[in-house]
Amino acid sequence: MNVGVIVAGGKGNRFGGYKQTAILNNRPLYQYSLDVFNNSDTIDSIYLVVPKDLYPVIKKDLSTYNNNKPIILCEGGETRSDSVYNAIKKLNSDTKSVFIHDAARPLINNEHIESLSMACKKSDGAILAHPVSDTLKKINNQNIDFTVDRKNLWLAETPQAFNLAPLKTCYKNMDINDRKIFTDEASLMEHNGYSVQIVHNKNMNIKITEIEDIALVKGMLYQESRVGIGVDFHSLIKGDHLVVGGYKINCEFSSDAHSDGDVLTHAITDALLGALNLGDIGEHFPNTPEYLNISSIELLQKIIKKIPNNVKIAMIDVSIVLNKPKISPHKQAIKASLSEKLGIDKNIISIKATTTNGLKFLDMTNGWGCEAIVTLNNEN
Repeated sequence: MNVGVIVAGGKGNRFGGYKQTAILNNRPLYQYSLDVFNNSDTIDSIYLVVPKDLYPVIKKDLSTYNNNKPIILCEGGETRSDSVYNAIKKLNSDTKSVFIHDAARPLINNEHIESLSMACKKSDGAILAHPVSDTLKKINNQNIDFTVDRKNLWLAETPQAFNLAPLKTCYKNMDINDRKIFTDEASLMEHNGYSVQIVHNKNMNIKITEIEDIALVKGMLYQESRVGIGVDFHSLIKGDHLVVGGYKINCEFSSDAHSDGDVLTHAITDALLGALNLGDIGEHFPNTPEYLNISSIELLQKIIKKIPNNVKIAMIDVSIVLNKPKISPHKQAIKASLSEKLGIDKNIISIKATTTNGLKFLDMTNGWGCEAIVTLNNEN
């Protein structure tokens, strides 16, 4: 069994507040790391280390989070070392390896975790790192003393992975005051004579320290965006309800369609397929008996599974054209339905509605439609 420990226990003095809950592209910063650990086949459970003050906020976030493995909250300590040890003390003897990551580094991916896991099979631990490329100077009173030879110098990053038994031994054998001199777990392991391997990280893995870093990382995420547009229309017939985003609205109409006629969900599905460059909804779900009266949400969930692990939905923006019933009273319920069924935050779903405003050249008295724009972000 392998355990992930996400360290988000700091107070963020240089940042000006708790950076772990700062919003980055509509999501709290810590959730980027949580998403990667949650989707990793290597990690079996996750310990999220946060300050006691943030427990109510984090618990509220996690109540709607689509996790597929246990997430255990753990209280942070005075130092990073204390925070990590608070989590390690809770791990049972079944734990083989522990993967420790700073929540302030949101650009990691599953390949990093897999590479560290392989390295741990050959040594006591492994860390993500990259070689120093800049020239290093040793100074004295703002004057250069000498140039440091950068050969064999590497900058340590996280995640860092270790076999639990030797790491736990290091913590137990070290006085709490002595532990404070070690700025990461690798240096603690090195001090005690254990072997720690370097895994060369060739991707950006910026650590957010100051408020300006948020804008920098946000720009990197948006540089690798994909956008898709979807449009769908159906006729309206006499009935007793419409399905909109998987939510049932009781009314005097029904949608005339092979499936449940949910134009909003059809439009989102086509937009997602466009962003993924996978054709259109008709190619994937033709009008065959297999899909007769099927839930459109079920079809969309099939396409959601085609999204690569390192790609996330960043935004869904829809515009519904419908004269009646009015959509406005149902917007929040539709958002909640989509959020729950697609496993995404409702804050990245925008729903707008309009009518034809009596325009005779655009007769929608017997029909309705929807346009959707889906934005995907590459998280590498």
